[in-house]
Order: sequence, then structure tokens, then C-alpha cells
Amino acid sequence: MSLPNAPGQAREQLESIVLPFWLEHGVDERDGGFHTCFDNRGRTRTSTDKFTWSQGRFVWLLARAADLGHRGSLDVDGDRLLALATTGARFLESFAVRADGTSRFALVRTGHAAAPGHPDRSVYADCFVAMGLAELGRVTGEPHWLELARPIVERARTDIRAGTAPTPPYDVPAGYQAFGPRMILLNTLLVFAQAELSLHRSRSTFPWLLEGLDAMLEHRLPDGTFAEMTGPDPESLIGRHRVPGHAIEGIWMALEAMPLVADERDRNPLLDSIGALCTLGWDRELGGLLRFTDSSGAAAPTGTTSGTPYEDLVARTWSTKLWWVHSEAAATTAIAATRYGHGPSAQWFQQIWDYTLTTFPGRGDGEEWIQIRDRNGRPLDEVVALPVKDPYHVARNLMQIVELGRS
Repeated sequence: MSLPNAPGQAREQLESIVLPFWLEHGVDERDGGFHTCFDNRGRTRTSTDKFTWSQGRFVWLLARAADLGHRGSLDVDGDRLLALATTGARFLESFAVRADGTSRFALVRTGHAAAPGHPDRSVYADCFVAMGLAELGRVTGEPHWLELARPIVERARTDIRAGTAPTPPYDVPAGYQAFGPRMILLNTLLVFAQAELSLHRSRSTFPWLLEGLDAMLEHRLPDGTFAEMTGPDPESLIGRHRVPGHAIEGIWMALEAMPLVADERDRNPLLDSIGALCTLGWDRELGGLLRFTDSSGAAAPTGTTSGTPYEDLVARTWSTKLWWVHSEAAATTAIAATRYGHGPSAQWFQQIWDYTLTTFPGRGDGEEWIQIRDRNGRPLDEVVALPVKDPYHVARNLMQIVELGRS
């Protein structure tokens, strides 16, 4: 099942809007690394702090875009992008990566010190650093980057499995098992395993990848949706709230991991989950996917609360429309439709893709894509999680859709 117009539209967004913005404004030619602290409209740089979360993501996307450029799928200077990715990886190696397999959370512009006022560590940042390094190793064929990433992957896996991994900017409430760290770990293990196979023809981390896949899929519920957090009180706000975009994002990772580890389980339940999650998240009144929903449907999450910052985030922002939710949903439905011939996903793709292209590109309201909008689709001058305008999801998902055009 093909989506004839989407790969070309995605390529146009990448080549004309997204990559030009970040190559012009994001590369720090003076001190190395990347600037990502911009307002939501992309018009004002708000800080020169460098969050390793976004630094690792930037290395990943430059390496992946370079690979697509060298394969003729994007009209970019692949050699330049690889050089920039390598410079970014050296910045991380010099200033962010620590001997214990963790990474500093945020650095000052030069990288020589931790940026004040921020946490010391987040396992999310660790994972994104490892992903960037591993992808650079895969694309360049240089084993050094993979070996630098290996201790980070090992530490993240150990801490997430033990439930001790720090998750700033929002801590997982005590007693709950969160989907997010498990999904990010699966993504990290997937990138690392692909790089390891490419560089060394080795499958040493494949058992970890299968383990990570199983752990993430533990959150799938009988109705096909996914619980964001499982724990002692399923009727609390923490227990009842859902994050459809997160779960949809995790599904494409599962679909990509399964053939790599020769997992023969039936894909149909996962494919059916895509429709269940899109239905759960879709705003039937105004269109688009809601950031958070209640377990009962596309409405404000309900349930008892205990006053945590995360609960405040859910209650305050449930109805917002976020770029990453829509770009990830577009990529996942496109993958399901194209590679698996899944008819319901093809229908959802067109609905989500039309909304995404109509809503998120900045046009007269801003540069690149405006990543955060209210329920009506109006721009919000806010940040999500980190105080950054992150290039990662938009570029990654557009590249996935471009690649589908060649499959």
C-alpha cells in the first residue's frame, strides 16, 4: 500500500524548511555543539546553554540525514553533515560523557562546565547521547563512536531495569513503572544494535533489544491502548492518564526491532493498537491528537492526585497539540500502511498528515515548525520538557516518510 504524495511532501519540508533552519541557526561554529534554545517560533535564541539531550539528538539527525544524502534520498551535502555530526560528537566526548556511563545534563556554551540551575543527570539525556554516537558510528564506519556509546547504553539499561534511573525534567511518581524510559531504552538499543551489526557483524546486544521490546510491550492493554504508568492506584490521575503519542511512537520502534531479533510473534495486535490509540487521542471536535487523555477517551484525565509536578503538567497541558505527537503518529501510520498493508493505518495517516501539514509549519507565524499549539491550533509561546526548540522528532519522522518512498 503506497502513499504517493507523502514522501515528496516530507522531502520538501526537510530540504526547504527544517534542515535549512537548523543548519543556519543551530550549529555553533565557535565553540562546537549545537544551539537549540530558541523560542517556539524560532525567532529568538533564549539561552546558550547546551542540553546534552538535544546535543545527542542533533548528532543523530545529522548522521542520518547525511546517510540519506549519500544514498540520493535527500538533496543535502552529506559530507558536510557528517563533519558537523562528528564535531558535535567530539563536543559530547570532551565535555558531557562521564567515566561512569552517564552524561552531564546541561553544559555552558563552551562545554567546560555544567550549566547552573539544572539537574546533574537524566537517563533520557544519556540515551540520546548514546543514540547519536551509535548512529554516527554506523554511518561513518568508525568503531570508536560505538565503543564510546556502549558503557552509556549498559548503564542506562541497568538503571532503567532497576527502577533507579533519574528522569528529569519530570520524576516518575513513586511506586509507578513508566512507559517513557522503557520506550527510550528500546529506541537506544535499536540504534545501537543496528550500528553493531553494521560495523562488527555482531549481535551481542540483540538479547538486550528483545528484552527491551518485551518490557515496553508490557504496557499494552487488552483494548489495544497502552498505559503510560502502571502502579498501585489505577484510578488515580497517574494511573488513568494516557499518552497516545508516546505509545504510537513506541509501535514503530517495536515493528522495526522485531525482524532484527527474528521475533516471529503476530504483528496484527500491534497494528490494531495504532487505530485504538489514534481513536483514543483524536480530538473529534477540533481535530488533531491531544497530548494527554483519560483512559475512557479523548477527554481531560481524571482521578485522584498527590500534587506532583507531573500531575500538574498533565492537568494543565492535556488539550495542547504537539508537533512530536503528530509527526510520530504520521510516521507510524505510514510505516504500518506501506510495509504491512494495514488499511486502517492508511486512513489514519491521511487524516493525521493533512492536519500536521496544515497546522505545524510556521509559515507567517514563525520559522521552521511551531511545535506547540493550543487545542484550536493557535501557537503557544511555551516549551515542552526542556527549554529548547528541538529539531529531532520533525526531522526524524520526515526522514522516515522519505525512506518509505524508496521501499
